[in-house]
Amino acid sequence: MVDTLKIDLSTVESFTDPTTGSGEISLFQEAFGQEGRPYIFMVEDPPHKTRPRHYHHGDVVYVYTKGEHHIEGEGTYRAGDVRWTRAGHAYGPETTGSEGGAWWVISYNDPIPIDLHPDAEAPNTEKLQQAAAVGELPHFTRPYDWGAIDHAVQKLGGAIVEGLLDESELAKLDNDIDEYIANGAVSGDASSGNDSYDVFLGNKTIRLHGLAEKTPAAAELIAREELVSWAERAIKPLASSILLNAGELIQIQADEPAQILHRDTDSWPELPIAEAPALVNAIVALDNFTLQNGATYIAAGSWEWEKSRSPKKHELARAVMNRGDAALFRGDLVHGGGENDSEARRRAVSISYCAGWLRPVENSLLNLSKETIAGLSPKMQELIGFAPHDATSKRGGMVGLYENGDPRKALDKGPIV
Repeated sequence: MVDTLKIDLSTVESFTDPTTGSGEISLFQEAFGQEGRPYIFMVEDPPHKTRPRHYHHGDVVYVYTKGEHHIEGEGTYRAGDVRWTRAGHAYGPETTGSEGGAWWVISYNDPIPIDLHPDAEAPNTEKLQQAAAVGELPHFTRPYDWGAIDHAVQKLGGAIVEGLLDESELAKLDNDIDEYIANGAVSGDASSGNDSYDVFLGNKTIRLHGLAEKTPAAAELIAREELVSWAERAIKPLASSILLNAGELIQIQADEPAQILHRDTDSWPELPIAEAPALVNAIVALDNFTLQNGATYIAAGSWEWEKSRSPKKHELARAVMNRGDAALFRGDLVHGGGENDSEARRRAVSISYCAGWLRPVENSLLNLSKETIAGLSPKMQELIGFAPHDATSKRGGMVGLYENGDPRKALDKGPIV
């Protein structure tokens, strides 16, 4: 473990602030919340830039080094001033002066700002726990009423199906995952190549893609008829077929802060939100989901909101469920992994299915070997791209072709490159 760090601005290249589209951020790989270290980075905004009212998941210290920074209700901070704000405290808007402004940000929690709707209040852990039972997704037990489940997903945004997996199925998944992690072939750390996105993924969260390669039991779960048929029905108004968008292990470790609230359809910023979703998710619990270990935050009905709207405190519920249960929801629903304040992990397999004409988040054709692909079920092969999307019935075209034909032909021609 490193005990000291020298932070040198000259050693990093700044990039445009992705949360606002302007201003520059300088990040340091050695100080990004790993191994007990704080997040330390530099922000520099142009003159007269306004940031909206927002809050942070953790306490934050600001050290001002340039210009002026006016925060509504607080006053003006100048070079040499130091400011501290408590986790969950909402403030702003804030605006730089005529020379712009620059400041260091130091925090022991995820420091990414959470913008608030003007009349919204910032959530805090205690109040969120008290409000957890408000507006939660409906639960369904076997035998499942899929008509009612489909209606709940389309209108409310989601549903929780209890007992989707039995103990033998869960044990098989756990054994596969434990064996893969124990071998240490891939750490599962966030490594997207984008520092801010890695914060979103979680520095204390193990994520594994290519599950059909790493954990054979996962291929059966991803292609499970109940889940695939549900996804096909949900997306059918927009697409004649579906693809696996991502199938991943999400294991939230102890002391991981809450994830940034988001829509999974944010991966395609220009994708409109419509009556029928272009993406649906199934989060299958391999551990009990509790308020302490990171049960997912969900804002029911949020798919109908304006994209810029953030949930108010009473609009956030938690997907509290038992091992083997699954939360099924639209990908345009506002949600996020919860903070893990327990001493144990929170393990789940997250599966998302998208319209067959979208480019998926996970590149399954590279994550899986040709030998594994050849041995998958026909449905699983279709889900990862070995089938065209045919929109000719809607006066459209076909995408995903191989040699102007069915991609399955590639499986018959030997090596896949």
